[in-house]
Amino acid sequence: MDPRVPVITQDNRRTHSTIICCLNTHMIVSHAHKLIFTHIPKNAGTSIRAWFERWVPDADEIPNLDKHMTPHHVHTRHLDNYTHFAVVRNPYDRLLSQYNFHVERHEQYLKPKSKLRNKEWANEKYNELKQGFSNWLTDPYPIADREAKWYDYRWCPQSLWCTPDTHILKFETLEQDFKWVQDKVGNNVEDAGLQRLNITTSDNDHRTSANRVLLAPHRELILSHLLVDFKRFGYAPDFDRAS
Repeated sequence: MDPRVPVITQDNRRTHSTIICCLNTHMIVSHAHKLIFTHIPKNAGTSIRAWFERWVPDADEIPNLDKHMTPHHVHTRHLDNYTHFAVVRNPYDRLLSQYNFHVERHEQYLKPKSKLRNKEWANEKYNELKQGFSNWLTDPYPIADREAKWYDYRWCPQSLWCTPDTHILKFETLEQDFKWVQDKVGNNVEDAGLQRLNITTSDNDHRTSANRVLLAPHRELILSHLLVDFKRFGYAPDFDRAS
C-alpha cells in the first residue's frame, strides 16, 4: 500500500476531510439499517460509497456481488426485506458524462508519469475516443467478448438497476434527496454532505448549445434504447431537464 494514502479504519474514518473509498468493488450494504445501495455507473455512486464508508459504521460489501450489479442479482434470502436505493440521472446528461469520463481517464493514462502511457491498449482506446462522441455512441458493443462487462454503459437503461420497490434519488436534486438516506441511517451531522468524487471537468448538461449539437443527430437512436428511463423517471426527451 502507498504510505502516502491514509488508511481508513473504524476509529478514524470520520476524521478525514477526504476519504479514499475502500468499499469500491462490491455492492454495499448496511445490515443495521437494512439498506443496500444500487450503484448505477456515472450517477454519483463513488461519492455515495465514500459517504457510507465515512458515516455508516457497519457499512460493508456483499461478497460475490459486483458493485454495479442490480437487485435482481441479489439471491440471498436474508436480504429479501432490505431496502434498495439508487440514483438516476437525465439519460442525455448521463451519456455525455460517460463519454467525457472515459476521455479524461485515458488522458490521465497517457500522461508522462503514468505507468500506462506506453501500453498499446491505452493509446488505441484514447485514439478511438478522440474520434468524437458520435463515434463512441455508435460503436458496436462487443457482445461476443466474454471479458466485457455484463452491461453496456451506453444502452443499458437505468431502469434495469431498479425494481418497483427501489427508492429513487435524482442526480439533479441529490443534495436534497440524499437527506432520505441520512434520515434512514440516523445521520444528523451538519457537515456530513456528499463529496464530489470521480467527476469529469467537462460540461455534461444536455441543454447547452454545444451538447445539443452532439446529441441531436442521435436522438432517435438514444430514445430507441432509453425511452423507458425518460418515462419512468420523469425526464423530458425534448432536451429539457425534469424539475
